[in-house]
Amino acid sequence: MSTEAHPKSSSGSDKLEDRCKKAVARLVELKINFLAIDFDQTIIDIHTGGVWKGTLPELAERVRPMFKALIQEAHSNDIKLAVVTFSPQVGFIREFLHVHFPDFSDTIIIRGRDRSWSYEGAGCRQGKQSHMASAAEELLTRHPDAEITKATTLLIDDDANNIRVALGDGVRAIWLNPNKSNNLMRDVRNLV
Repeated sequence: MSTEAHPKSSSGSDKLEDRCKKAVARLVELKINFLAIDFDQTIIDIHTGGVWKGTLPELAERVRPMFKALIQEAHSNDIKLAVVTFSPQVGFIREFLHVHFPDFSDTIIIRGRDRSWSYEGAGCRQGKQSHMASAAEELLTRHPDAEITKATTLLIDDDANNIRVALGDGVRAIWLNPNKSNNLMRDVRNLV
């Protein structure tokens, strides 16, 4: 059971799905076509330390509902998606994504510390930059007509250092405060 408060309101504009639609509309308006999202303490409301020993159903319960809605809405608007994590449990994360997004989980690129990928480019390798660059390379292989650049990318992460590195490298980034995660949709709508 999630420890995060998930307020519900009867007001249409306050519904989670409506807030996600508005947030994704803002991404589309800003021409962001690649959304890279951290896993631990971001998509899920706990930090596994890369050594989750529980079951998949137990971990699946830890998804933040806003990310379930945001990822679905982003996919519906043809925004490419990647999970960028320092966790080596990429196979487990793949299964987690399949539980929540069975119709399109195979389109979500995962970059973790599992040694299954490398980034050979000349770009920044700090923070999540190489993870995003490698994911973008794979997406461009799958979608040759796509144009993914730093300017069309957004990173969402709970680690302030990864956010600093991304911003310093010219990538839009939003810090997710794990204790105030409900502010995320507002932060996305306020992006410039």
